[in-house]
Amino acid sequence: MKTPFIHLRSLSSYSLAESTLKIPKLIDLAKKNNMPAIALTDNNNMFGVLEFAIEASQNGIQPIIGTSINFLDIKIHNFSSQINFLVKNEDGYKNLLYLSSLSHTSENNPIGIFAKDLINHTKGLICYIGGEYNPLLILKNQKKDHLIKEYIEFFKKSYQEDFLFELQRVNNNKVDEFENEFINYSIEFHIPLIASNNIKFENKEDFSSHDALLCIAQKSTINQTDRKTSNPELYFKDTEQMSQIFSDIPDIIDNNLFIAKKCNYFPAEINPRLPKFSIDSNLTESELLNEKSHLGLKKRFKENDIKSQEPYEKRLIYELDIINKMGFAGYFLIVSDFVNWAKNNNIAVGPGRGSGAGSVVAWSLLITDLDPLEYNLLFERFLNPERVSMPDFDIDFCQNRRDEVIEYVNNKYGKDSVAHIITFGTLASRAAFRDVGRVLEIPYSEVDQFAKLIPYNPANPLSLEESINSDTNLKDIVKNDERISNVVDISLKLEGLHRHASTHAAGVVIGDTKIIENVPLYKDPNTSVNATQFSMKYVEKAGLIKFDFLGLTTLSIIQDTTNLIKKRINNFNLKNIAMNDKKTFENLSNGETIGIFQLESNGMGSVLRQLQPNKFEEIIAVVALFRPGPMDNIPSFCNRKHGKEEINYIHPLLKNVLKETYGIIVYQEQVMEIAQVLSNYSLGEADLLRRAMGKKIQKEMDAQKNRFIDGAKKNKIHHNEASKIFDLVDKFAGYGFNKSHAAGYALLAYQTAYLKTTFPFEFMTATLNYSIDRTDRIILLKKEIARLNIEFKKPDINYSSADFSIEEDNGIKSIRFGLAAIKGVGMKSMQYLVNERNQNGKYEDIIDFMSRLKGEVINKRQLEKLIQAGCFDGIEKNRAKLFANVKNFVEIFGGNKEINSNQSSLFEDSKISFLDENLFEQNIKSWSTGFLLKSELEVIGFYFSNHPLSLYPKNYFYHNNILNYQDIINNSEIRSAKIVGSILDIKERSNKEGKKYAFLTISTLESQVELSIFNDQLSEYRNYIKEGNVLLFYIDISRNNENIRLVIRKIKDFDKSFHENNKTINIYLQKNSDYDFLNSIIEKCDHSNEKLFIYMNKNGKLLSFDFSKKYKIASYKNMDKLMDNKKIDYSIEFQENA
Repeated sequence: MKTPFIHLRSLSSYSLAESTLKIPKLIDLAKKNNMPAIALTDNNNMFGVLEFAIEASQNGIQPIIGTSINFLDIKIHNFSSQINFLVKNEDGYKNLLYLSSLSHTSENNPIGIFAKDLINHTKGLICYIGGEYNPLLILKNQKKDHLIKEYIEFFKKSYQEDFLFELQRVNNNKVDEFENEFINYSIEFHIPLIASNNIKFENKEDFSSHDALLCIAQKSTINQTDRKTSNPELYFKDTEQMSQIFSDIPDIIDNNLFIAKKCNYFPAEINPRLPKFSIDSNLTESELLNEKSHLGLKKRFKENDIKSQEPYEKRLIYELDIINKMGFAGYFLIVSDFVNWAKNNNIAVGPGRGSGAGSVVAWSLLITDLDPLEYNLLFERFLNPERVSMPDFDIDFCQNRRDEVIEYVNNKYGKDSVAHIITFGTLASRAAFRDVGRVLEIPYSEVDQFAKLIPYNPANPLSLEESINSDTNLKDIVKNDERISNVVDISLKLEGLHRHASTHAAGVVIGDTKIIENVPLYKDPNTSVNATQFSMKYVEKAGLIKFDFLGLTTLSIIQDTTNLIKKRINNFNLKNIAMNDKKTFENLSNGETIGIFQLESNGMGSVLRQLQPNKFEEIIAVVALFRPGPMDNIPSFCNRKHGKEEINYIHPLLKNVLKETYGIIVYQEQVMEIAQVLSNYSLGEADLLRRAMGKKIQKEMDAQKNRFIDGAKKNKIHHNEASKIFDLVDKFAGYGFNKSHAAGYALLAYQTAYLKTTFPFEFMTATLNYSIDRTDRIILLKKEIARLNIEFKKPDINYSSADFSIEEDNGIKSIRFGLAAIKGVGMKSMQYLVNERNQNGKYEDIIDFMSRLKGEVINKRQLEKLIQAGCFDGIEKNRAKLFANVKNFVEIFGGNKEINSNQSSLFEDSKISFLDENLFEQNIKSWSTGFLLKSELEVIGFYFSNHPLSLYPKNYFYHNNILNYQDIINNSEIRSAKIVGSILDIKERSNKEGKKYAFLTISTLESQVELSIFNDQLSEYRNYIKEGNVLLFYIDISRNNENIRLVIRKIKDFDKSFHENNKTINIYLQKNSDYDFLNSIIEKCDHSNEKLFIYMNKNGKLLSFDFSKKYKIASYKNMDKLMDNKKIDYSIEFQENA
């Protein structure tokens, strides 16, 4: 029988952007080619070794664990040589974990290891060198032949008979030229030879796909010559092919098999191992948990004035018994410890997230803040004695201070025992197609057009193949366009490959020993924190316990709002707020939910207006129902509440279970209680039923249905009725939401609603500050501030803070725009500006400002942005003059210290004046209103000083039947209209067919309005749709449950529409007026399409004057003001051009 060839060097897709082989494919290839074993030797990582070990062993293939690591002692140009390792036994695996971790986490070094690092870490490892990164080959190319033997002796001494030379015959000239010399060294030093093919893709046909992958990684194109290219020989070759290649050294095939037999250890999936909670007393973990829980429950009784204590005590004892028997006391103590540390250090912690909120023990330990008995939350949904699995607390922390909690955990358990978790980005279908299109140099427009047709749905992503098969348009393009077809063929092979590594946003593991004793470590170059090399799924399979430290911005907003409130109400405590506040529920019932956690969307606002909630339990239900699927029950839920629909409890026995939700199954916990009440399930059994209904495994469902019917019969429920109830519950169970999770998030929703209602200035200020770098969000919040009748003051260097702030003047409060929210100025510089003002007083003028801040703090670009935003209006009204002199300010007060020093000595005897025409440009005309507003929009995102529509006469809007938003809202008969506004924000989206649509936020004179525009109109009017453009929109209006949707049918350039029509303007002067004001509304001109007549009454006669040829209207805004002040009246007659 022919000796099978064993591949001892192969790369998977975990060798990021180097291999097109996913681990299952690699195993499959070994299996199909009757190879009993295969090695995984990814470059500079062990990311995939546990997945590889599990997958291989499940498929009857012996996994050989290995990796290649950069050898930093020997380099050439930017490339290090590499040494390769295979694991013989457990000692070898432990040593490889150490070396791989060291290669990433060693301070200030590139990825790799030095020879000195191998000392004491060679046991149980096979080491081999060869290929293009062979250290000896690099020494040869560097003409350092004298060092070759030294390194051979070093490796030989370190690994003895387990040091090997690897031969590759893959048509690599440098490697091939060195082969004879390499073999001679092998003979001289008695070093065994092994063979490899450096596998990176499946077959010869995949060469072009692999080459494209390398191009993607290098950001190059296929025709570039100065790039790393693929090698057509690096595919998975079978035993026959490898035997043929090495037919001149037949023993080499046997050597590979011999090495494979020596490698008899690989990691396996193990049960989770909890870290030990450090205890100062002699108590066990279980005893300490019991003690802390009972003490904590007594405090809860006192805090919440709970009189009926027996049900809580019984539940606590029941839960503690389960927790201790399952061995999870330490887990609860660990979570309780870091949560309470956070609370004691004024770090906001969420009230509970996920099913953990159903635990009285968690509530007693202050892990959660919701009373589980008050809201009927079930412990078994979290921890089920009949379904042994790890408890999983997801804890929300204040976004700003989450890292402090992780640092506390690091210090408590030791940095070696705590790590973040790696996560991998992959080439998704659209990204793969775009990248391959770029690599193959297909015109961007063609690639973009096709890519946009690929559906994008992160919640339910389709593969590229599925997308093409489900869309005739895509199919036709692929069939008829050879270039696109080629891009698709390659993209299909690259889709889903690992592209880059980063750190999981929330996951942290705590080990019972040093992490690297079980899992290799990686350092994220972007964050410099240590992370596991195994992803979330495989970290848990390696026995490590995951804790989720989630950062939630809402908690930061609540914390900052509370801090602002405490400046005037020192004893304010959010825990003590009324949970039935009438005004809060009124605002929610009106759908006024901007800024409210979980309830902010238009759809949610509509639901709240229908429901008219008046108790907290209804907020919980809304949070649970507002999802695809359960949404279908919302109309019925609302109608049943208001008596418009009969409430059906399915069965009389279920009234108490379903009363809270008007007979509708909303929560998973209700499914469990139904089984308990109707069919005598224990809650543990009922949790298994809930899971079975969620998974829809037929065999399991059949068994559960029989159990349900048998139990129901004992309660005198007929077989057929029980069967129907089971089927009905099954239908709803798929939609059912975790009530514990909904309750926790509903509490945050209520708290934010209460704060906004009761303390609007503080809440809106805090909310703005967490949107300081999001103009689109500030625009939305500005609209809400206006609705709340809060004055929003423009930015000012003498009054603004870097953040948004509350101002109070004679008891009247307002919110001041934060300087750092101006685009392009930066938080750090603005904080310096404010600190300087706080320490040394307000800025007297622009010279005082510049001399105190200097150029290293405020540069030219920042100064321009501050001027455009109107920040200097308080000390200099003429923004144009300031802007024109920016260059002079920079030259005189700039950051060049030598020049600055000379300038200082030059002017030290006399104060610089902004009126000095030798230093600064004078006689600069102020910006026109239009240009000033455009500048504001550019740097702030909306208008503060005025509005561009104020430049047009009010009469024009009336004459052209242009409505304001309020007219549309108030008249439900209006189905189409014209509306004018300036575009503030554009959000473009694609539907599942790839068709584009967009939401435009426009600013009208009275408010901000959202318009929708769909694919055809978006294509037709795209040139108009730019931020700042003032446009006339022809819209269709649809109304549904008080929701109004404005859909664009047609767009015109408003200014062009206004000016292209001939106008006759008649101005009527009032008696006894001072006519000097005419200079403010008319100006001389050479030509105008306006006919201008002025009428005045003299001695009872109406006199008319024709100003048409020499004058035109200078300011319609001033004309409207004069009319409002009853100094004039006017009319405009329009004649449309033919």
